[in-house]
Amino acid sequence: MNPLIECCEQNLANGGELVLSDPFIEENTDVVTYSCMNECVLCAQTLFVLFEGERVTGETPEELVENIKKALHTWQEEMG
Repeated sequence: MNPLIECCEQNLANGGELVLSDPFIEENTDVVTYSCMNECVLCAQTLFVLFEGERVTGETPEELVENIKKALHTWQEEMG
């Protein structure tokens, strides 16, 4: 079972599409995109996803990818 990442299409259009093309994230998670996640204030301020329901943010697409990978490694350690 892979952890779930939920993304807002509008947020991804601001540079977060790098999340969807990262091979490690693609292989180890299930990604769902929504047209809007009703997080408009957050969406306008920073890049973000929900990782297993927890908000993960990044100032740049690269930082967002790294923060998702950290969350993924933590999740994998906890799940054994």
